[in-house]
Amino acid sequence: MKDPVTYVLIAGAWGGGWVWRRVEPTLRSAGHAVFTPTLTGLAERAHLASPQVNLDTHVQDVVSLLQVEDLEKVVLVGWSYGGMVITGVLEAVPERLAHVVYLDAEAPRDGESEFDVAGPELRDAMEESARTSGDGWSASLGDEAAITELFGPMLPDAETMRWFARKVAGQGQPIETFRQPVRIANPSADDVPRTFLRCPIAGEAWAGVYDPIVERLRDDRRWRVRELQTSHLAPLRDPRLVAETLLDISRDPRNAA
Repeated sequence: MKDPVTYVLIAGAWGGGWVWRRVEPTLRSAGHAVFTPTLTGLAERAHLASPQVNLDTHVQDVVSLLQVEDLEKVVLVGWSYGGMVITGVLEAVPERLAHVVYLDAEAPRDGESEFDVAGPELRDAMEESARTSGDGWSASLGDEAAITELFGPMLPDAETMRWFARKVAGQGQPIETFRQPVRIANPSADDVPRTFLRCPIAGEAWAGVYDPIVERLRDDRRWRVRELQTSHLAPLRDPRLVAETLLDISRDPRNAA
């Protein structure tokens, strides 16, 4: 077998390490190391949420993990909002990364925030959520019914939908993580290969976010763009497909740093 790979998997907004629970076994059974950190203020770390938590906080969560665990040649994966986070990590410690994978994720340009990438509809909804039910600083997607209505077509069965809705319902996301722009200025980051994995099935509501990103990246020499036949909720809908795609990316010598 090739040398073991270290995967660090970053979930999207309102998520946590639990998002990757069904992806991890395939990667581990292939002999690889897997880290699935939960970002500050979310899931089991919700007690650390505060108005001061921002994108820099989440970037530092991951940078600190890489440093404390002495992780190098990492395949860093970000899903959805996780793309904002891994962009900041790529900027901060490119020397620790072998490949960066954006799984239907935000791929911001210099000076862009989550709200800039995702657009005014999400911005307005999240600002309203923070104002009306989040003490001005915490945004949520609402109750289980609201989450089921929004994401139901993206998941394979009712049981998975209920499980996902229970995890996310009422979960707050510090809104400064959405407002703060990422800064990109480190030329060393240009040497790190990166892949964008577009997941178009049952994701019409998300096409307006990711399709323009894909079109922009196709002409960028630093990027490879692939399409997975799954939905935006790929880690939950098709975890084995996600895991096998990550294994394939790691095996391909063209993707080596």
